[in-house]
Amino acid sequence: MLQLVPLLNNLRLFDTDDDSIERRFKNHLERIRLDKFSGEEDSWELVKLTPKDRKKIKRRADRIIEARSKFSRGTHLTNTDKKLLKPAMDGVRLLGPRLEHEVDEIASTLYQEMPWLQQAINEIWLDMRHSVGFGEGGLKLKPTLLVGGAGLGKTHLVRRLADLCGLPTVHVDGGAGSEGFPIAGLTRGWGGAECGRPLKTMLSSKVANPVVVIDEIDKAGTSFGTSGTSTSMHASLLGLLEPVSAVDWPCPYYQLSCDMSRINWLMTANDVGRIPGLLLSRLRIIHVNQPSTTQMAFFLEKEVFRRKLPESCLDTLKKIADKANDSGTLSVRLMVRLLDELQRFEALPIRH
Repeated sequence: MLQLVPLLNNLRLFDTDDDSIERRFKNHLERIRLDKFSGEEDSWELVKLTPKDRKKIKRRADRIIEARSKFSRGTHLTNTDKKLLKPAMDGVRLLGPRLEHEVDEIASTLYQEMPWLQQAINEIWLDMRHSVGFGEGGLKLKPTLLVGGAGLGKTHLVRRLADLCGLPTVHVDGGAGSEGFPIAGLTRGWGGAECGRPLKTMLSSKVANPVVVIDEIDKAGTSFGTSGTSTSMHASLLGLLEPVSAVDWPCPYYQLSCDMSRINWLMTANDVGRIPGLLLSRLRIIHVNQPSTTQMAFFLEKEVFRRKLPESCLDTLKKIADKANDSGTLSVRLMVRLLDELQRFEALPIRH
């Protein structure tokens, strides 16, 4: 049975809306009278509610609404918000390996496919072992920064890990913008206001520990508004990466306290020197090296088999890899793109 853990710390909602309370009272009273006067002459006249009945029902409904409002913690939410949040009130799931042999199998698969990433995979393996042995189970990694040149397979490793663990993935491109809105969300009242993408994914998937990938975090800067206010992805991450504050993180959009402490944060960067020290102090830094030609050939063999591509593709891919290596343009990103294209063409229907 999957374990449920809390997500929305202080949200209290009721199953019925305020407008339905009076209607339920009226229906209940009519049923009582219908049972009492059933079979009597002019029974419908006896069942029908009088103005006095309606005033009494309204008074009782108002008292219930008043008492309920003192207990509720979500009166500021819209009906759309409540519909989205209610399923997560009882908790969300923890997914990922729960037994040590499952952890070892995942780590072994990753190492077989990407042996040049041995250091990063070893740290991931140790985190998973610790989570299974001493924690709640499921995937739980330390916030990690993978540093290395472009196209070394850093993002591919993260996506493959999430796939093997059956976890939803949130992908944020740090080089595409400096704002922290995709991470933390935006307060209501601003155009395009919504909650951050990690929380949105947790609510839609009902999973407490998604994998959040932030590519090129070193390229994210600071944006300034016309009023002088500023926002940055780096600043938005600080509270989410600190264990104490992440447990009780205030969502600016929903204005609710959320437990974001189980998110698996994995980031990539080319130049660690461009990342603020406050953010670096919250991250485990792992340097990634370029794969050798032998490792690249082994990677291609595994991917062709995993994607169920024709074996004839392998020789072509190896030749392309050799030419790219001679010209200095060989990268995991290039080869993954070619594999994706081959997989796409293989899925096309055969036309006669």
